Amino acid sequence: MINGYLNRPPGLREAVKEILQADSVEQQRELYDDRNISALLWRKPIRWAMRRDTTLAMLGVPRSQRNQIDQCYPGGIGRFIQERIEGVFKEIPLKDNYFWRVYLTGEYTPECCPEYLKEDNFLLLKAGLVDRVTSHTDTVAGFLSRHHGWISRFVLLDHMDWLYDLHPDLLAAEWQNIINRASPRSKVLWRSAALQVNFVDALKIQAGGKQTSVGDLLCYDTKLASELHSRDRVNTYGSFCIADVKGTAA
Repeated sequence: MINGYLNRPPGLREAVKEILQADSVEQQRELYDDRNISALLWRKPIRWAMRRDTTLAMLGVPRSQRNQIDQCYPGGIGRFIQERIEGVFKEIPLKDNYFWRVYLTGEYTPECCPEYLKEDNFLLLKAGLVDRVTSHTDTVAGFLSRHHGWISRFVLLDHMDWLYDLHPDLLAAEWQNIINRASPRSKVLWRSAALQVNFVDALKIQAGGKQTSVGDLLCYDTKLASELHSRDRVNTYGSFCIADVKGTAA
């Protein structure tokens, strides 16, 4: 659908191709303004579609994430999406941004693709490295409750946005299992549509024989998270968090 739309406004497809070939962010910004990409891209039909729950669901944005953005972002979900996409074109290098290349063209190139698809790395995977990866079809809490070892890194992506409003009990159970299985020096990473993650900090769990809040057990590295969030090539999330579990921080 994205690629179909890019073919409709006259000149938009050609402008996108040019900007993907730019050698610098400065050149991208110049092309974005000179080719009037904003006017070509943000026509009434696309602005209307970006405000529909059905469109957002197809993009993987649940109602709970939309609610977070509508409540805390000036202009709501429509303005948030427009400013984030403009940020991709004008503030983030696109030459190696395989996320947006595949969104905008439907394909990768040998020079612009995920690390695991680059020829040398793919050969390493085929030669046996892939056998070190295991997959599990389960919830995070379900897996952790049956896992008997310790885990030092938890990468949670944005799935907590899907749980916090309708299933806070399931989210609390997940964090209970994370704390139960966290090894010394463990870190937790996640991202959210929300600008703040108060809903995580407020969850109640058991630790040390008493009830406490998840926020009381985490030590946030806000400086590093902010630095890395500014370099996020997808650029569609309101916040990014890195935290040590207290008692295991380096």
